[in-house]
Amino acid sequence: MITLRSLATIFGILNSVAILVFFVSSGAISSESEEAYLQEQIESRKFVNKDLALAVLRELDSHEIMPDNYFMLGKTPRKFFNKTYFGLKRNPEYCNQVQERLVNDPSFIFEEMNFVTNFLPDTLVRHKLMPLLGRDLMPHVSYVNLTEKQRETPLFLFPEQANIFYFSNMIHQYHEYGHEIACTFQAYSHVPGVEALCRKDYASNSVAAYTKKFEDRPQCYDGSKFFPKTINLFNKTDCQNFFKLINSEQYKKQKEEQTILFIRKAGVGAHQGKTVFPVDEEQERMLREEYKNGSLCGRTNKSDLIQSYIQNPLLVEGHKFDFRIYAMIASSNPLIVYYHDGFLRVSLFEYDVTSKEKGMHLTNTAQSLKVIEKAKKQGMNETELRNFQMWNLTRFTKYLVSIGKVESIDWLDEYLRPSLQHAIQHAIRMSQEKYYTASPSFDLLGMDFMLDEDLNLWFLESNIGPALEGSNDEKERMISKLVKDQLEIVTAYLKSRTKRAIKYINWLGQTGLAKFNENGELKISKLDQRKKEFKAILKNYIDEEFEISSDNGWVKIIDENLEGLGRYNGMFNIECFDF
Repeated sequence: MITLRSLATIFGILNSVAILVFFVSSGAISSESEEAYLQEQIESRKFVNKDLALAVLRELDSHEIMPDNYFMLGKTPRKFFNKTYFGLKRNPEYCNQVQERLVNDPSFIFEEMNFVTNFLPDTLVRHKLMPLLGRDLMPHVSYVNLTEKQRETPLFLFPEQANIFYFSNMIHQYHEYGHEIACTFQAYSHVPGVEALCRKDYASNSVAAYTKKFEDRPQCYDGSKFFPKTINLFNKTDCQNFFKLINSEQYKKQKEEQTILFIRKAGVGAHQGKTVFPVDEEQERMLREEYKNGSLCGRTNKSDLIQSYIQNPLLVEGHKFDFRIYAMIASSNPLIVYYHDGFLRVSLFEYDVTSKEKGMHLTNTAQSLKVIEKAKKQGMNETELRNFQMWNLTRFTKYLVSIGKVESIDWLDEYLRPSLQHAIQHAIRMSQEKYYTASPSFDLLGMDFMLDEDLNLWFLESNIGPALEGSNDEKERMISKLVKDQLEIVTAYLKSRTKRAIKYINWLGQTGLAKFNENGELKISKLDQRKKEFKAILKNYIDEEFEISSDNGWVKIIDENLEGLGRYNGMFNIECFDF
């Protein structure tokens, strides 16, 4: 019997074939050239004619200017091209110089990991992992190694042999993307536009728009069971309604029963829980003062968010917790996303909803470290505290089995991991239209979730540049492998598109489709078609030669190279796709 899923798969395959036939017949993709340049006998590790290759590369690998909307974190673009960041000098010719380096000797792409980073010298990533994996080309570039004056003075040029830019900050705000950084044959650790998911006010807007989009398809997505209800106080109407609510008798009665009804978050600039507060009586008083009890709604530049407090959190041994899970946007051209297990962040305080202790309500690592420091002064065992504060998913599942909350350890693979992966798919889908499409970009996200007593999974927030440190031995091992495996994937995409580009350019020269005329001018046959073909070649997918190792801990959950149900690992039915 043919199932609905089988029919959907068949239709997806037929649809893909039809699309391919259309593009081939229209000339957008030449079937003859596509097959010819992929032939194994064509050199793929070096350029046969270097002078010709460089000229062709300059013609086909044109660098576009990234539009201003990808810099928008407010009313004006956050571009700081007139400022110097970490002493790094702007160089408009940088990507041209990288092309020259590539043409002369591409081996640094295939055989080396050459990092440029701003991580602190004593961090796990820079101190331990980068020396194991490759070379830190600019070891002097860090906050502690440079004076303030040096950081603000243009002193250092990026090396042409750099192939991995692994920065904690968005340096494309200081250097032109695709011209001065993030060249085609490099990997760059940020996706411009991902703020649509990772800035709290933008994420709230993305959730609202996505919820509206699927309001007639609740089987695809139900916003009321995904993201705690959120009120944006920057919106005049929402702000006024909030103050009507907290001034109502209904609110007073609810507070008597539940104590904490809301969490206050800064929409922008919030990190490590510094601007996140349970809305207790003190926070209510501050809100009333700052907004004049609602009379300043719509007349202030504040970006406060008010989010419903989850009243029935699942506890472990009487303590509140959340999940820190990792997602990697491995490519935005096309969109490819991976999932990685994370861990529980367990509060070191027993749960009491009436408590004013921030570290009881908020379970992020920064808050726990403060608690650990206090406990150490009182003579408590730091190792035991750190081990309790971080649980892996297996330990957590075994605990749930022991208290009869779930029946078996299989719950982890049958429910929890698939639920986390599907939630990340939703989070990415709701924000992806804001991402800049470019082959060099990848990004690591720390995504936070909670479970309630009914085992419903709630998405809390996503963070750019999550902390990559080991608070105990287990976490250090986990983070170390996570980063190594991440870089294996990132470099596999880089090597694959570089190999295809070399092969294609060599093929153009070998067949005479690209050549110098008697005047020394470059002539490329059917130039517009060649540009389309080269653009397609640079789209990310992994060639068989660079296949990911079987013990890599990342799991692919989105691949827009694929058509049909396979695009989302079968986690979305066909009626939930966007056409």
